Amino acid sequence: MAILITIIAFGIMVVLHELGHFILAKSFGVQVHEFAVGMGPKLFSFGKGETKYSLRLFPIGGFVKLEGENELEENDNPRSFSNLKPIKRILVLIAGAFMNILLGILIFAFINVKTGVTPSVIKDIAPEFKTEQTVLLPEDEIIKMDSTNIHTYDDVALFMSRADKSEIIVTVKRNQEKLEIPVKPFKTETGFKLGVIFEAQNANVFTAVRYAFYDAVHITKSVLYAVGDLITGRVGLNALSGPVEIVSVVGDVTSQKSDYTYLAVLMLFAMITVNLGVFNLLPFPALDGGSIVFALYELITRKKVKAEIVGYISAAGFVLLMVLAVYVTVGDILAIVK
Repeated sequence: MAILITIIAFGIMVVLHELGHFILAKSFGVQVHEFAVGMGPKLFSFGKGETKYSLRLFPIGGFVKLEGENELEENDNPRSFSNLKPIKRILVLIAGAFMNILLGILIFAFINVKTGVTPSVIKDIAPEFKTEQTVLLPEDEIIKMDSTNIHTYDDVALFMSRADKSEIIVTVKRNQEKLEIPVKPFKTETGFKLGVIFEAQNANVFTAVRYAFYDAVHITKSVLYAVGDLITGRVGLNALSGPVEIVSVVGDVTSQKSDYTYLAVLMLFAMITVNLGVFNLLPFPALDGGSIVFALYELITRKKVKAEIVGYISAAGFVLLMVLAVYVTVGDILAIVK
């Protein structure tokens, strides 16, 4: 069941991603040869206009084949993707990630309606810190920590998970007045703590949607922090997880039989789809973000990078991604076996 749920969820995420590219490419007049659901050999297909729509054997994602998208030579077809103006190419490339992030926001909004939201308003001081925490008060709304804007409890938790200072400046709204308060976090065995408690509140639809945007921003920050940590060596590649680990986590979640199990699964996949959208926009070859870099270069310099160079760089990036995927998958399997 966990495998089936994961396959369906990933299939929806990837198909929506490709649908974003498809819609924008079509709207800009690009020739679209195929829109495929799944990968591998075709099960069946049909044509409508100039585009072939196909269902393929392996239910793992899909793809859109655009004219002139990945060629090593210049394409003279006026309807080639490579001949679009740079800004239009960028919009087509962003559209896939936009669909993933939009899906995440919609799921987060649904969950928020069901479970409520947790704003950054202090409900109380944690019992173990009541005699020590004297600067932050109940009903204070935390709106900034150092230079980081804060909207929800998750923002506070993310900031504190990375805190390594003896003092931070917490900006709060107290009785309609903004105050900048120096706070000394409490160092515990699990990291630094503010020593305060937050509480979930019921949310109407509008509040749920607003906080869903905050949730998406929170995931985006987490992805960027994680990439930065990998680059700087703060964490190793063994910290990464792939589809195998995700199936394992889904199995753990679904085994906890309760009325909220489906919300936990939805939360997991909302986080993953936003993660997928943000990851695809990273400036790395073979990702949409890598192609966006080439388009931005052309937009700024008015010079197009040679198609041959783009092809070779993208191919190298794809190989690196495949090696990373194999490494992560093997690591996930070994972890489960152990």
